[in-house]
Amino acid sequence: MTTTELTKTLSQRMQVSQREARELLRLLCDTITRSLTHKETVIVRGFGSFGIRRRAARKSYNPAARRHMLLPPKDVLFFRPAERLKQLMAKRSKRS
Repeated sequence: MTTTELTKTLSQRMQVSQREARELLRLLCDTITRSLTHKETVIVRGFGSFGIRRRAARKSYNPAARRHMLLPPKDVLFFRPAERLKQLMAKRSKRS
């Protein structure tokens, strides 16, 4: 689903203009982004949680250069689906 499709769906379900739905979606995304950049976990009950995890430094091999290298630690984004969402997806995959 694209941003445009999501905006149209929100607009219809909330009975507001597409402009208002677009602004709501933008504010939601901005708020989640701001929280994640401050390394805060965002929990949407019934949907899941977004957060940041620190990936440790690790060794890697570059076959083109034929060298080992050390990759520095970095922060990575994660999404953990809520149990309810997992159950809905499991039911859906059983039907397929």
